[in-house]
Amino acid sequence: MNSLLSKSLKGIIFGTGVAAFSVLGVSAATAQDYYADFGGKAGITALINTFVDNVANDPHINYYFAHTNIPALKYALVNQVCMAVGGPCKYTGPSMTDAHRGLQITTAAFNYLSQDMINAMDAHRIPISAQNYLLSILAPMEPQIVTANGPLG
Repeated sequence: MNSLLSKSLKGIIFGTGVAAFSVLGVSAATAQDYYADFGGKAGITALINTFVDNVANDPHINYYFAHTNIPALKYALVNQVCMAVGGPCKYTGPSMTDAHRGLQITTAAFNYLSQDMINAMDAHRIPISAQNYLLSILAPMEPQIVTANGPLG
């Protein structure tokens, strides 16, 4: 994985010992602790609203979403993130491969999307350990999402 998401995750993990222990499972934090760090479902909903706004305002990637049903996207993302961080939600949407089929997403586009999520988490003051936890779940999805070569990817 050469994406910004995995590089950011590595930089954050190796840059701060507490975060490294949390992501690597050395701390006593549980997924439910991270759910609380994200502010529960209301906090995750606010985070996803900010994230989608970031993407909509990102000229590098917003065209990928030009024909997307934004309310359905937000609903799916809230449930996906909520479930990932230990909440009671259940993601029932398509696989990442199916959701991104035919979109010709490049590594560069994935990197911009990753940065938009990191910026949203920073804006919502999500603790670094919780950010790392989510990023450690999202980063391995890159091969299912990136399907095209292009500038920087």
